[in-house]
Amino acid sequence: MAVKPSNIFVDSILYVVVGVTIGSVMAFAAGSFLWAAASINTFSKTAETFIDGELPRLVPAFFLLGSAGLILILRRALGIKRFHSPRETIAAVQSEKPLDIKGGLGSTLAALIAVGGGASVGQYGPLVHFGGTVGAAVAKAIKTRIPGETWIGCGVAGAIAAGFGVPLAAIVFSHEVVLRRFSVPAIAPISICAITAAMLSDQFQVGGRPYFDGLVHSLTMEFIPLLIVSAPVFAITAVLFMALLGKLTDKVDQLPNLPAWPLILAALLCACVGLWVPGALGLGIDVVQDFLSDSLPAAAVLILIAAKLVLTVACVGAGLHGGIYLPSLFVGAGVGCLLGKVATTLGIASGAGLSIAGMAAVAAAVFGAPISTVLIIFEFTRSYEAALVSIIAVTICTLISHQLYAPSFFDRDTG
Repeated sequence: MAVKPSNIFVDSILYVVVGVTIGSVMAFAAGSFLWAAASINTFSKTAETFIDGELPRLVPAFFLLGSAGLILILRRALGIKRFHSPRETIAAVQSEKPLDIKGGLGSTLAALIAVGGGASVGQYGPLVHFGGTVGAAVAKAIKTRIPGETWIGCGVAGAIAAGFGVPLAAIVFSHEVVLRRFSVPAIAPISICAITAAMLSDQFQVGGRPYFDGLVHSLTMEFIPLLIVSAPVFAITAVLFMALLGKLTDKVDQLPNLPAWPLILAALLCACVGLWVPGALGLGIDVVQDFLSDSLPAAAVLILIAAKLVLTVACVGAGLHGGIYLPSLFVGAGVGCLLGKVATTLGIASGAGLSIAGMAAVAAAVFGAPISTVLIIFEFTRSYEAALVSIIAVTICTLISHQLYAPSFFDRDTG
């Protein structure tokens, strides 16, 4: 039966309304999340300046333990066995399993507490799942002919565009990772949603991309073999990160009665390591800048990589909930920085090229998002050369990590 022109017109208007509405909601929600987390972090740093003697060094420990306590109370109050992540968002689309709205909102609040408290986690993974949860909630409340997966895709795209300030990558990410196909009817609302969220975020100065401009100016032929040799190292790094995180997460999930001790131990570990390696706590964007500018000695880079890897695995695996995208960028940039130092000793100047390549490759392997990660790097750096560097590293790295582990951390087999 042919579709009536009037129905096509109504559907077109509805797609625009859906995109603008969810994009506006996600710009406000993502901005509020990022602002609240930053405010808590600022309060923590301000508190250190008002305390004399050695006690300021203990302020991060106080906030970490406080975060663990609040998350434990939240988890038990909502009856959440395990916090939700982008994995549940993907499953909701691929298996048509309905998203748990209460669990999604509770997980977002837990991530806000953990990020604000200085845990070694990221903030964008929770925003992705929150976007999907918002989309699912809207689809449940408003019955239309638009498939629920399109609403979820809009929410995810809006969250990424508002949080990262990368609308092009957000559109591709929603199709590549969540929908896992390019759906013609979904392109319009998802694109409108991402652009709306990015524009509103820029207008009100919330969210926005990290600025990594001017890092790669040229791409020489001698750099290509260096990238090809480095890519397997990035793949092994990604597989190690995912394997350790997966094993700890699965073991903690199997514990009965939601015990408090894994959370407390993770907070104590962060507090102790943070006394000596403070750069491993929090989001770590400033440290990534140091990796990209090659301003740290090799020993410091190695310590920061190891500390970030251990702390992120401990936090996320033990329930100090947060994202893994920024930690994967951190670890990848650090490994690339180390390889760049090795290349320099061999007489090959790589500049920030290997750090950017590692950042893109590890993140793409962990999230299973090769195309959108390259676009994220392009929008981060505004550099065509950086995108080319990323493509080579991402292609080889994801091919190897797929064979050794899984298409992404969220596609792993759970034990």
